[in-house]
Amino acid sequence: MRKLLFGLFSLLFLSVSAQKLPAGVSASKAAQTAKAASKEQLQSYVKRAKEEGYTLTQVKSIIRAQGASLSDVALLEELWNAEDSDVEENIADENQINSNFGLFGVEEKEEDENMESLFTIKRFGSDYFSAAREGETPELYLATPSDYQLGPGDEILVELYGASEESYELQISREGTIKVERLAPVYLSGLSVAAAKRRLEARFSEIYTGLKAGSNDPSKVTLSISLQKARSVVVNITGQVVAPGTYTLSGFTSVLNALYAAGGPNAVGSYRKVRLVRGGRLYKEIDLYDFFVTGKMPSIYLQDQDVLQVPAFNSQVELSGAFKTPGYFELKENETLSDVLNYSGGFLSDAYKERVFVNRVTGFKRQSFTLETVKGSSELLQDGDVLTANLVRETLENSVSIEGEVYVPGTYSLESVTTLDELLAAANGISISALPTRATLFRSNYGVENSALSIDLTNSSVLSIALKNGDRLFVPSVENLTDYGQIEVQGQVNSPGSFEFKKGMSLSDALILAEGFTATANGAAVTIYHSELSDESITTTTTIVAVDENLVPENNTELSANDLIVVRQIPGYKTIEKVTLEGFVKNQGVYALKGSDYRLYDLLQESGGFLQDAYLPGISITRKVLSQGTNKRAIKKAVEDAAESTAGDVSEEDLEKAEEEQLEELESESVIIGIDGEKLMSSRGMDSRNNIVLKEGDIITVPKLDNTITVLGEIQQSTKVTYRSGLTVKGAIRAAGGLSDKARASRVYVVYQNGAIKSRRSAGFGLIRLDPKLEPGATVVVPEKLPRENGTSLGDIVGVTSSLATLALLIRQLGI
Repeated sequence: MRKLLFGLFSLLFLSVSAQKLPAGVSASKAAQTAKAASKEQLQSYVKRAKEEGYTLTQVKSIIRAQGASLSDVALLEELWNAEDSDVEENIADENQINSNFGLFGVEEKEEDENMESLFTIKRFGSDYFSAAREGETPELYLATPSDYQLGPGDEILVELYGASEESYELQISREGTIKVERLAPVYLSGLSVAAAKRRLEARFSEIYTGLKAGSNDPSKVTLSISLQKARSVVVNITGQVVAPGTYTLSGFTSVLNALYAAGGPNAVGSYRKVRLVRGGRLYKEIDLYDFFVTGKMPSIYLQDQDVLQVPAFNSQVELSGAFKTPGYFELKENETLSDVLNYSGGFLSDAYKERVFVNRVTGFKRQSFTLETVKGSSELLQDGDVLTANLVRETLENSVSIEGEVYVPGTYSLESVTTLDELLAAANGISISALPTRATLFRSNYGVENSALSIDLTNSSVLSIALKNGDRLFVPSVENLTDYGQIEVQGQVNSPGSFEFKKGMSLSDALILAEGFTATANGAAVTIYHSELSDESITTTTTIVAVDENLVPENNTELSANDLIVVRQIPGYKTIEKVTLEGFVKNQGVYALKGSDYRLYDLLQESGGFLQDAYLPGISITRKVLSQGTNKRAIKKAVEDAAESTAGDVSEEDLEKAEEEQLEELESESVIIGIDGEKLMSSRGMDSRNNIVLKEGDIITVPKLDNTITVLGEIQQSTKVTYRSGLTVKGAIRAAGGLSDKARASRVYVVYQNGAIKSRRSAGFGLIRLDPKLEPGATVVVPEKLPRENGTSLGDIVGVTSSLATLALLIRQLGI
């Protein structure tokens, strides 16, 4: 039940603190903003609270005691009073509630008890201990304080230097003494480091007489003492802290260090009355606000069996709005408004500072009133007070403004300018780009601009109009009011595009804006298209002008608005197309296509011939499916044909999707064209079937002889078989252990080294199945039986289309 209330309390605060508040925004506004975001989670906890038997009054009392604000309580009450049917609609399975704390609602979950509170408005001082909740610990590596009191277990280092040099590492015994050779035991327990130094100087002077010598005496000896290792002390921390318990700490540990180790005061723990109990009696009461505000902390070091007790706070107030540090502040008795303002740092720069608005509990109701800050030292605060500081409105009073094409736009006081003429003079007049004759005066009524006056800047009587509070004068720009149109330059220029047209612009100007010709531009024939409107119809005229390399036309051609200039490529110009030859040839690399009829035989001759182990029947050409010049209409036609042959009526949407998917697939795909190099070379290029016309981007591969046969697919084990004359497909499959149960024997096919594919064919009126002949480097593939399905889906259409479209494009490109 306590877990439920913790979850309810945490989520109520989470609803107003998921976003960090900007300065000057109250907690109530944050609650309104965040209410919708966490409503479902809150509803689930409200429902569970009802099921556990809690009343609204009980829950409100509990969360107010935990520091919840009025806006939190209002949100709780709204959800509590909602109809149960409304709540049911928004609540998921209570074991699967996904809140900002993670998956909540499983009884075994314990994360909630360790969750950090996400207050937007936090308790003042809680930030200091936030790192402790994240597992960090303060470092205690510091010089030995002179006021540190030594005790049993401390290890000290005594060093002597000067006329005599010696060092002693000593530990204080349980009796509180140290023992040095030739000296009686020296009692140091309870002494500060400074006092211990004086006592040791007195005792060590019995054996080092130089300790009593003057500062200029050559026999002078100096003694220093430092803490080598501090003793450990056991401290009990109890009361309203995050992690009460017994802690073993260094003897250096202060009260603040110990509280840090325990996570600091919890949601109701006091920061103002931390009690140090020593020997069963109150030794010191510590106010942590002294440290948070001024940095002062009493020099008290903990001793063994000390008790730190943190009681619950007695009184606290909430500061919200335009304070430098909004939050919950704990009050001591008789503390005033001035004290709280001092703790918070005061008001923001743009806050209303003369008064603070207070919401106070009086009996069973609340009432609002204001406190004057000048009387803050006498204004006592009460537990539960909510203090709000408001921001001053940004609207300027008794002012007018001027905007647009003036030299000094801005806001001016009505005390310095009273007429339009004076306002223009204060703005140093209109700029050279301003419209010299007209301006607009916008006038406000009850803070809203609702009227506009046209101002003639050449009329002195108009400029003498008296200004009113909130007036705004706008002086327009000639450039913004004028559209001269554009010109467009396209084609072989370095920066094609549209440019703003100016009167008198010439062809040279337009070409300069486009950053000149490219290397392939045909300057001898630059085309200018000009449109004219006549008799309610538009006619376009064409002018061709020669322009030299300096962008100077043969005649001075003046342009008109919206002209189109096109710079074409040099006639017949074509970039060098390339192919790549790789593999077992004498000269691998990139070769240029020498003409539109450059063929494979020409390339192989140019390369200088083959290396010794080249396998000519395995030559292949890899070609992009969508190579240069591919007509994309072929894809559309192939898709439509495939859809018609497979599914009959297909929607236009499905066809378009199939075309898009096919185009995307083909753009990244390539096909392999198998070549029988032996036939090609023996025919000296006369074998037109193998002497392919090469295209841009082709990759020609001449492989090495591979004297194996690979068997893949639905066989017992994939394997490689050494090729031998007379080896058949069936023999290769037997060498792989035979067919599996899923094998589709009638569809076995062979992929040759050059990429060509052959499958089993029928002979003798379909009564005989003949296997393809095997060649070195071939692969035997045994496909899997596929289940038959009724109907044809879009996926089927796309699949069939892909095959047909690829085949159609390949046929077109190969010229078969």
